[in-house]
Amino acid sequence: MEKVIYSKCSSLDMKKVALNIYSEKFGQGGLIPAKYTCDGKNINPPLEIENLPPQTKSLVVVLEDKTWEGNEAVKWLAYNIPAKSWIDEDERKGELGINRHNQQCYSGPCPEKGLHHYLFKVYAMDDYLYFSQPHVSRCDVEDGIRYHLLGYGELEGIYDREAKLELMRLPLDQEADN
Repeated sequence: MEKVIYSKCSSLDMKKVALNIYSEKFGQGGLIPAKYTCDGKNINPPLEIENLPPQTKSLVVVLEDKTWEGNEAVKWLAYNIPAKSWIDEDERKGELGINRHNQQCYSGPCPEKGLHHYLFKVYAMDDYLYFSQPHVSRCDVEDGIRYHLLGYGELEGIYDREAKLELMRLPLDQEADN
């Protein structure tokens, strides 16, 4: 199956192989566990990748908050991850680009208010990306992707800090009633 990819930074409207992205920690559209957010260890969840083209040399992973646009949406930008059919929990391979906080690290879901939707986007590449500057943005990576893209897939998750806090308080409230 082919998928058309559109980007806010560059034109990635090429048809490519659709990757199937899964996590053993949450399902498509499911609640991202607190461990992978600012309320927990703030590390990336493990991801499984199916249908990876055999000529894949590297992976790019972008975590974005769908509430925001452009570079403001980027919570994690990892590239040049050696080709494999999974992304480890707290992945350390590859290189990191700049996130919305102008840092080179994973910055998990941390909505100020309400429910937010997050996309883990995985790109299969036929080569590694090379940049002359040390601080690489989403647009830099997407400009490079357009020349080397073999496949694309995404996994959506949700997170709501207020709901998490309510769930944390629930056992205490029940104990007070007894």
